Amino acid sequence: MYCCCWGETDCADFGLTAKDQCFPLLYGKEIIYEISFQNGNLVIVLRNGKTILFEEQESLAQQRHKAKVVAVKGESIHTAVSGESHVLFLTRAGEVYELMCFAKKSETVCPRLIPNLQGIPIIQIACGRHHSLALSQDGKLFSWGLNTFGQLGITKKKVVLSSPRHLVNLEGVPLAQISAGGAHSIAVSLSGTVFTWGRNNAGQLGLGSTEDKYSPNIVRSLEQKKTIFVSCGEEHTAILTKDGMVFTFGAGGYGQLGHNSSRNELKPRLVAELLGVQVSQIACGWYHTLAYVCTTGKLYTFGCGLQGQLGNRKRCNQLVPLSAELPLTTKNGESLSDKIPNLIKRIHAGGNQSMIIYSEVENCSISEDQFANSMNKRIAILNDGTVQKWINNTDNKKRMKIKREIGIIFSSASCVNGSFLETSNDQHFKTSPVELGVDMSAVYLFFEKVKQRPYIFEEVKTSVKKMLASLTDSPICAEALRVYLIVPELIRLLDEEYDISLLTDLLSNAILNLKKDKRKMFASLLTAFPTSFFKMFVNLYQRVSKQCFQKTMEKYSEKNIKQLKMILHILQSFYQVNLDAGLKIQEQNFYVPEVTRAFKDLRDRCLQLRNWEEFKNPMLLLLSLKDFPCIFDMEGKLEMFELGNAIALQKMIPGMDNSLPVRRENILQDAFHFLRRRSPNNFQAPLQVYFSREQGVDQGGLSQEFFTLVTKELCTPEANIFKHYEDSRLIWFPEDGSRTGDEYHLAGEICGLALYNRCVADFHFPLALYKKLLNIRPTLEDMHELSPTEGRCLQGLLDEDYDDVIDRLMLDFTKLSTNDGSVAELIPDGEATPVTRHNRKQYVDAYVDYVFNTSVKKNFEDFAYGFKKGCSNVMWAMFVPVELMAIIHGNTVYDWEQLEKNAKYIGYDVSSEVIKNFWTVFHDLSEEMKKRFLAFLTGTDRIPVGGMEKFTFTICNQGFLYSDLFYPSANTCARILYLPCYSSIEALRIRLQHALQFFEEFGLA
Repeated sequence: MYCCCWGETDCADFGLTAKDQCFPLLYGKEIIYEISFQNGNLVIVLRNGKTILFEEQESLAQQRHKAKVVAVKGESIHTAVSGESHVLFLTRAGEVYELMCFAKKSETVCPRLIPNLQGIPIIQIACGRHHSLALSQDGKLFSWGLNTFGQLGITKKKVVLSSPRHLVNLEGVPLAQISAGGAHSIAVSLSGTVFTWGRNNAGQLGLGSTEDKYSPNIVRSLEQKKTIFVSCGEEHTAILTKDGMVFTFGAGGYGQLGHNSSRNELKPRLVAELLGVQVSQIACGWYHTLAYVCTTGKLYTFGCGLQGQLGNRKRCNQLVPLSAELPLTTKNGESLSDKIPNLIKRIHAGGNQSMIIYSEVENCSISEDQFANSMNKRIAILNDGTVQKWINNTDNKKRMKIKREIGIIFSSASCVNGSFLETSNDQHFKTSPVELGVDMSAVYLFFEKVKQRPYIFEEVKTSVKKMLASLTDSPICAEALRVYLIVPELIRLLDEEYDISLLTDLLSNAILNLKKDKRKMFASLLTAFPTSFFKMFVNLYQRVSKQCFQKTMEKYSEKNIKQLKMILHILQSFYQVNLDAGLKIQEQNFYVPEVTRAFKDLRDRCLQLRNWEEFKNPMLLLLSLKDFPCIFDMEGKLEMFELGNAIALQKMIPGMDNSLPVRRENILQDAFHFLRRRSPNNFQAPLQVYFSREQGVDQGGLSQEFFTLVTKELCTPEANIFKHYEDSRLIWFPEDGSRTGDEYHLAGEICGLALYNRCVADFHFPLALYKKLLNIRPTLEDMHELSPTEGRCLQGLLDEDYDDVIDRLMLDFTKLSTNDGSVAELIPDGEATPVTRHNRKQYVDAYVDYVFNTSVKKNFEDFAYGFKKGCSNVMWAMFVPVELMAIIHGNTVYDWEQLEKNAKYIGYDVSSEVIKNFWTVFHDLSEEMKKRFLAFLTGTDRIPVGGMEKFTFTICNQGFLYSDLFYPSANTCARILYLPCYSSIEALRIRLQHALQFFEEFGLA
């Protein structure tokens, strides 16, 4: 092995025989393994672990360096790096030693062992001028030294830390490499994310500014560039990608950035002169940069060359990368220039020096991946070889070693996050808030394999428990979140209920402890997850939720209740992710039917025993589950809603009256008059409707008829309350200021009362109304529903491919106001902002926001306030918008055959002649007459939630002697049709049609 060096200090100064600045990489008879050249001092690490330090002499008269042996008792040194006034030594056992001063008279120097790192296996070290970094095998990064500019990344204080501290901001990130500049620091993850912190006066952090950073920041412009290596100069930084591209940023005063200029670059910029040559190695000196291309054997240099460090036999600066002359020779002085591509192993850059390590043996060059691996040890991560070694082991003596390996990997979030990477097509380099970068199939196969080896599986479980308890609440990037999606694969394979419960609790607690923005990032990863794996996670939590619920029902303890709610909180968050993603999986995957069954059973027992106090605890538990509506199906939510009504009735003040007398001809005015003089407390009582000059007691049927009639009146164009959309036949609020009364507040009360009294009220509102009531913002999809014409136009604008077509539309950020024909600006200065291809999404969003939010803000707020007043049962918030809309509006999906199947009989049976005749006549009716019959029977032609399958009614024998003289009649409260015994089908048909016509004309059931 040989070294070619050039720059500030001639190699002969180190007492080594040299020719043309090349010297054998030998010291005595030992081959040199590692070398560090900085600030005029040379440190050589020999293959046998012995280390030699060449220091400048104190006397200026002495021109040669003094060689001193570095003595580290009982240790063999692997790596040495130097700063301005200190040198770090890393032993093969992973211990770190530090030497703080030079030029001692003794022939031997004894660096100190750094106590804080003792016992922590360190794999990488780096030195700045006055600070140090160390990366441990389990992925922890430590820093110490001077922190004037934040280069330690752990505090804003300008202090000196004499002992290493853990840099917690990068906890969980699987780091691949660390590097230190003059006063800045950089770390690169296994998936190419670059983190920078420290001094930034020249933009050397690549963040687009010159502000110093006291904690790690992601260099966003390097995301997904496949960064594999980084090198730091005094005030500049160079980045190497897997594709062989080089990016530089920071100080450029000497041309060290290679952009044919001397200006600074605040963001990473591709070195264009190196594009296409596929660089394999890079190295930065203080003010110069080296780039080596292994395929051609060319070394490109640029930057400061005043001390000859560029290798071009000149002493001048160089603004662009140019090939340097490499006078490589054998030990006999023979030239090796024609064999260079196969000889060079590694390049180095000191402060103002440059070096190349080469060999006489060909095929010694290495690829960029090998380069990254040879320069730095990797953190402990899983690979196929390691897993296979664990599984195939039959030697009990080796189990302790395997146990240690498992403990290192699975006790560290960084190591787990660095394992199982999706390497096909470099997919893991695309890791982002919407891309995990993990091969989940590999995760599944690993846990399946190790489960067959109980001692391995147990050790993995034990280590994972330890790791989950130590997770940070603020992981810096998506790479640090992988563990949250890997661990459920382990839990899924567990058999012991205790292990399942404990690991799920630890994982859930870690997820809930995440800060809001990090939880949002976690949700984004879930959204992008393959449907099959997402469903697996949901089913896992659903299963655990069932177990926790059953355990809690058996024993009502604070611990059990807390555990149950924590698990349900996670399940609910998964549910929200599912909604946001447009329902990746069906909602029944979230249901916990045991909760609904327990509620029904509890309610029935309460009714039988008439003792609610005895069941207070389980009832309070069930009520508290309203915060997790995802676990209830529609039936369960309705049960909870009814329970909420029952509780409201219990709290009702005795004697409270909610009687509503109305006249059919003035039903809307009477309703408004009634609502204006009612206090909110009155609404807790069931509504009792009385129609003027009509007999009848309201047992639900008259209320239903009232809501059918009042909503019809309220929503007519003649009422002039709501804005009507002809193409959808839906209504919406007019723009604020069009009316000054309390109509919207009163309309909201009517809508809320309908829900509270479980009556159908067809308001003709779009789904957007119920979204807004549940604090969900309407979207363009809602615009399509409310106004199909406007929706199509807006969608067409988004889909248009040609700029000139958009320009010809001559749109700006305004909308014509429907109040007075004025122009409403959608954004500030909207009239002067034309709509282009680049801002059309912003325009569409602003348009939709104006229609559904901005323009109707007050009118909707009045309606929402009235709605909550009319329905004091807060359980309505459990429903999703489409469910809430279905409960209030009902539906028009008719299945008349199902209606016949659901019919019950009193005084008749299904084989009775009159029943056969009735169904023959009914099925002969027109669709409109069948709907009229439904209204005649129930007070509305809408089908309540649940559809026809849930709809039942009873046909009862009227029992009159001359029954064929009477019309059919109905009890809308009990859904009973009283049917006389007609002598013929024709007589039945005539009587039924007359009854329906009479009902339509006079509104009498």
